[in-house]
Amino acid sequence: MAATVSSLAEAGLVERRPDPADGRRRVIALTAEGRRRAEESRQARGEWLAAQLQSKCTEDERQTVIAAMSVLERLVQE
Repeated sequence: MAATVSSLAEAGLVERRPDPADGRRRVIALTAEGRRRAEESRQARGEWLAAQLQSKCTEDERQTVIAAMSVLERLVQE
């Protein structure tokens, strides 16, 4: 994990800061560029999924996926 975080820090995607509650720890946070890239990636994955659902699923299948996503969202929020 340390090597991964170091690579991300070198690329300017994350920054390490001291943990204000515990000086022995470091907080890892996305930089503005890291947030931009994460959002860009999330959007691309969403567009890919939408295209796949549109081209490979029936309307009934799409509605089933939407209903399942609603249940999953509820589970994550609880």
